[in-house]
Amino acid sequence: MELWYWSFIGGLAGTIAMDIGARQLGKLGVNDALGGLLGRWVLGFRQFRLVIDGNEELKTAETPKEANIGMIFHYIAGGGIALIYPAWFEFSGMATPDKHILAGLIFGFLSVGFTWFFQYPCFGFGIFGRKGPEGASTLLPPAFSHSLYGLVIGVVLHTALQ
Repeated sequence: MELWYWSFIGGLAGTIAMDIGARQLGKLGVNDALGGLLGRWVLGFRQFRLVIDGNEELKTAETPKEANIGMIFHYIAGGGIALIYPAWFEFSGMATPDKHILAGLIFGFLSVGFTWFFQYPCFGFGIFGRKGPEGASTLLPPAFSHSLYGLVIGVVLHTALQ
């Protein structure tokens, strides 16, 4: 049970690290194409609008409500997705690692699949964000931020479970 708890906490901490990393990349001029769409997308769920035209949506500035909803959803998802980590070990029969840092890093890198194969297509950008806004870098920034997310999960688990 402890692994589940600390995985969720690690997911929240990893999400903070992702946000900081994304901001730093943004300061360097690296754009991941998601800017403000998450909250707008989530608010569209009320009308069963699960796919949006992100290129069109980006023409309108994000509202404070959309920013808040996006942030809340991001943290709920970050903590929740981290629960896949203990679930994998519990249901696959694989032994839980003694040291979680490398396993967390691998988990984080693999979690970028949510962005490439689910989030980008739902935003109308296609797989890997190929149809994203001009100038957007849709491969490396998400891989970097998700790896950072997993690394933090691994560090939290390694520290808490020792």
